Amino acid sequence: MLGSYDSYSEALFAACRKIFTKPRASAGRRPPKTALLEEQEAFHLRWRAATEYCAWMYYTPDNKYEISLLTDQATPEPTGKAKHCILPSFVEDRRYPPESIQYIVVLHNHTFDNRISEDDVLYLVGQGNQHGFEPKTKDPERRLALVAFFSNGHENPTCDGFYAYTPYTGRFLKWTRNGKQWSCTQTHVVKWLSSDSLSAPTIKEEKARCPTVGAL
Repeated sequence: MLGSYDSYSEALFAACRKIFTKPRASAGRRPPKTALLEEQEAFHLRWRAATEYCAWMYYTPDNKYEISLLTDQATPEPTGKAKHCILPSFVEDRRYPPESIQYIVVLHNHTFDNRISEDDVLYLVGQGNQHGFEPKTKDPERRLALVAFFSNGHENPTCDGFYAYTPYTGRFLKWTRNGKQWSCTQTHVVKWLSSDSLSAPTIKEEKARCPTVGAL
């Protein structure tokens, strides 16, 4: 395991820092469409070589937030237009009975600053159906979530921001860092085809302020 932490935020940022120490974890900032062709091509080459890493944040009977080992196993993508890290549905931690582990966050990096995808949403809902959407922790506002970290650099990437999604709220929240200060904005919301079907998520851009309580 990658570490044991007393708080959710401590575990979250430790995971982000660890991911961006891994090889090719970031392709850097995507250039605007008006950028020179050479800049566009350089980014595309970096993106094709980049790797998604993923892990679970989970909660133990010791009241600790734990980060599982990272995996970079990827789903085959014949079109080459997406990257998807395969995260096992269950954590193997022999210190605790399997039923005592509370699954908190699906953690992964995006190789540049792009929002959470429809496939990410469907994966998280599937995990919620297995593990539950309201884990029992010392923090009563915790809900099952998915987090996608990103960095604006590619040579020495740092944790510059992340997107977070919880089915409980249906919101995409984007957190960005300016120096030591973090700020948050809502960027999108998830809509479903019908109230009794969770098979067709629609992601709509809908900007708003982040909630002041339980943002993640």
